[in-house]
Amino acid sequence: MKIISIAEQPCWHLPFLNAGKGPGGFYREILTVQTGLVDKLPEGLDAIVATADLQGRETFDSAGGGPLRLLGEVLPRILATEILPELGIDSQRTGVILAGDLYTVPALDKRGGSGDVTTVWQAFGREFQWVTGVAGNHDTFGEYYRPASRMGHKIHYLDGEEVRLSGLCIAGIGGIVGNPRRPQRKTDQQFAECLERCIHDNLDILILHDGPGVPDQGLKGSALIRMTVDLLPPRLIIRGHAHWETPLAQLPRGTDVLNVDGRVIILRVCNKKSST
Repeated sequence: MKIISIAEQPCWHLPFLNAGKGPGGFYREILTVQTGLVDKLPEGLDAIVATADLQGRETFDSAGGGPLRLLGEVLPRILATEILPELGIDSQRTGVILAGDLYTVPALDKRGGSGDVTTVWQAFGREFQWVTGVAGNHDTFGEYYRPASRMGHKIHYLDGEEVRLSGLCIAGIGGIVGNPRRPQRKTDQQFAECLERCIHDNLDILILHDGPGVPDQGLKGSALIRMTVDLLPPRLIIRGHAHWETPLAQLPRGTDVLNVDGRVIILRVCNKKSST
């Protein structure tokens, strides 16, 4: 599966509330949904939806007077019933890739809060053929830093593991490089060893929370991860954590890096309805 292009103009704008600093500091922001073209997808799969860093909550209008749900709790239904049908895509023939950081504090008064994202994964699991992905450095699963049990039969959490879905071999590594005494962090050596175990010739997609940077293009990322994937180049990396103005970059040895921090990208084959 090779990415051909990503549309410059979003196909959908979803308003949400982002956390500010202190009580009442929240503000309204827009989540953009873009489409992308790939050369092929496995039979039985119309599209792949990829997203990360959905650090916000629904608007007061959307909540209808109830508690504000996480952005990632409301997004799956909107994708399945409004956005994908307009593109001629069946949600039950669509896979989802989550690249971490799906939480925002309920009061919207603190940036970078950590919390339980189980309900986000489950919301995607209710609407799509399958869901896989990794944790971000702000994600927990109940009391734990990884799911204590399976979140649903269609949901596949990864951290150093791989899974085969619709014929695609997908591996994932969660968290970031850092002090392992802190949540969702691995040492340089631990992260490099995970990458070396996960990358092989039959791997189709590598999901990371943080990922390689492209400094000469001003695109932020981990130097350690970049060094490792330059030596062992996977075909496609889907990542979040640090926002890029442009979502797609190619590394010198041919690896495509798709950055979905704070955005949604719908990957579909060229002959699908509507063009990018």
